[in-house]
Amino acid sequence: MKMKFKCFYLFFIFFFFLILIIAFFNYNFLFYYNFFSNSKKKPIIIELETFGSRIGEGGPAKFVRGMKELLPYNTSYCKFISSERITPNNGKNKSDYFYLPFPLISESFYEEWVNMTRASNLLLGPCFVPSYWRNFPNKNIWKERRFREILKTIKGVVVHSIRVRNHLSQRSNTTDLIKKYKIVRPCTNLMPKYVNSFENRTIDILFFEKYPDLDRRKQAIQLLNLFNNSSKKIERIAYGNYTKDIMIKLANNSKFIVYFSFFDTGAIGLKEIQNYGVFAFSHQEDLVISKKTSFYVPELTNETDMNEAYKNIMEKIEIISSKHPNTQLISKINQEINKCQNALDDICKSLL
Repeated sequence: MKMKFKCFYLFFIFFFFLILIIAFFNYNFLFYYNFFSNSKKKPIIIELETFGSRIGEGGPAKFVRGMKELLPYNTSYCKFISSERITPNNGKNKSDYFYLPFPLISESFYEEWVNMTRASNLLLGPCFVPSYWRNFPNKNIWKERRFREILKTIKGVVVHSIRVRNHLSQRSNTTDLIKKYKIVRPCTNLMPKYVNSFENRTIDILFFEKYPDLDRRKQAIQLLNLFNNSSKKIERIAYGNYTKDIMIKLANNSKFIVYFSFFDTGAIGLKEIQNYGVFAFSHQEDLVISKKTSFYVPELTNETDMNEAYKNIMEKIEIISSKHPNTQLISKINQEINKCQNALDDICKSLL
């Protein structure tokens, strides 16, 4: 009996190790097969229109400019090249896709690409639709009136977040085409040479106001009155009413920013300020880029009472301030998340 048991035991050990060896070789075979297959695969060529980088100093232009600064840019799977303007003539190029982040295109432009049977190679956005957040789709605007048709025809519409994707798809009845929405994060390459320490900053709260679609000035006054009655020093800044020099000066001298915007799709301005090591509060969850540097405050959307938002923000400010945070470290975390290389990587991944 003992002999049989030993034989069985040895057989079991041999069988077990045999399975491990087979599994090991199978895993390595698949790994190297996939590695060499992918390495031999021709990269996807994406031609990116950079003309939008010259249209003002707003978020859309800054987004295009941030990507343009990195071109040409290559990954294992994609090759990004620059093109000042993309027209139907570019459609004759050998590029696999044509990306227009700020597409100032006419209806005839779109139809020409359809007639060339190359519309399926187009990526449009995020500065494409909506023209107005709450009025989408506007039947008086051709690209919104024909949005479903456009979405079916082209490779995809680029958006900055799941929230924007859901808003557009639900209001345009295109949830069945959800895969056509390509999520690409907003970005900035702003890398400050000098980041002021937390203790040396004299502004406690930078209150950033932006009301592109929904006017919440009344609620802003309520919240500002609460802040002004505290011991905190407050500075206000309004979208479109500041220069780059003013932004840099305020950002490098502020500890926290309350981003009071209704509603925002990219918030490039916020990202630039974050890159100076400023902690951020926002009611938009997609603008909370890191739990270490930004905070979700849904109470900021309250239409009648700002007290809860005020309490939530002040509690977090006191906790953070007591820890004497390293603003250089905060800026590095934000810069790593906000850099435009990530946006290009997002585009590439959406095409694989």
